[in-house]
Amino acid sequence: MKLAIPIKISNIILAVAMAVTMSCGGAQTNSDNLDTRPLEETKAFEIINQILTERGYLLSRDVRVKIATDAAFPCDFRINGNKIAIEYLTQQDRLTIGNIPAAAPGSRLHVLPAKAVSEDPNVQGESIYIFFIDESDYIYQYNPTSNHRADVTFMEVDSRLRRDLADFLTWYENSRKNEK
Repeated sequence: MKLAIPIKISNIILAVAMAVTMSCGGAQTNSDNLDTRPLEETKAFEIINQILTERGYLLSRDVRVKIATDAAFPCDFRINGNKIAIEYLTQQDRLTIGNIPAAAPGSRLHVLPAKAVSEDPNVQGESIYIFFIDESDYIYQYNPTSNHRADVTFMEVDSRLRRDLADFLTWYENSRKNEK
């Protein structure tokens, strides 16, 4: 003897939908629980060095410069034979350098005029531009999990630094062409 149990198709669909909903919540996108940090200075230096070397620039490290506030400090990178320098600005650098004038209104790149400070009379007082790369612009969430995806990843800040550096170098190279 067979028992016939009437089952409605809508009940089956509802049961399957509830089971699927309850069994897999999917990845969480709430990143409130993720720790953040700025791009590490050593990694930023690697990226900067790589980009400058790929473009054929020769570098000097820790060349002293002076900005408009009369703060003199060793700048992270000076591009030899060019009137540009690059400073990856950390919290510690801010304590050492002090107040740094703001970027030009509307500018995405923080570029300031400066003077070289050197015992070499051929270099002393030379006008240069410093590109300040502020670590606070390169904050990312470094510990995403399968349950919590990062809103800003290491790859995103790495790409942003590369793009910003390329934009600065393009600006400088174009300004040199216009001077000639």
